[in-house]
Amino acid sequence: KTEACALYHYRYLESCQLVGGLATPSIDVCSQGEDNTCEAFIMEDCTYFGEAVLTETSVTDSHSCQELLETIGFAYHAVYFTYSSKSHTCTFYDSAEMDCASLSGPVLPKYDTCIGGASSTAAPTTAAPTTTAAPTTAAPTTAAPTTAAPTTAAPT
Repeated sequence: KTEACALYHYRYLESCQLVGGLATPSIDVCSQGEDNTCEAFIMEDCTYFGEAVLTETSVTDSHSCQELLETIGFAYHAVYFTYSSKSHTCTFYDSAEMDCASLSGPVLPKYDTCIGGASSTAAPTTAAPTTTAAPTTAAPTTAAPTTAAPTTAAPT
């Protein structure tokens, strides 16, 4: 099996057009996560297996979508959200199960060491950006296709 990897010297995830996660912790808490920890790995380009139980097109941003999930998600038996900044669409799912084609995270720790003893939950998912973000001083990230079994996602 061949794996393709890319090395970035900045954290591009803030420019992603599709963001997803659980109701808590907040997106802000997750985006300020510590580099060089297992929680810094982010699943990307995901296919969601849960049923879409609510789709709203009047939501202004991912923070509002997440807050809406936290506030009314129980009424729809929703546990996971995605927000598209391109279409301003907030979607609730009844499951956080997904299969993701890509992964990004720090150079260290090695991902293999994280999946063995880390939590069974993954960080918020994001779709690949279509624009380039300005470089930052954050630790480098890598992206690699994965064939891991579907995981549940939880913001860190």
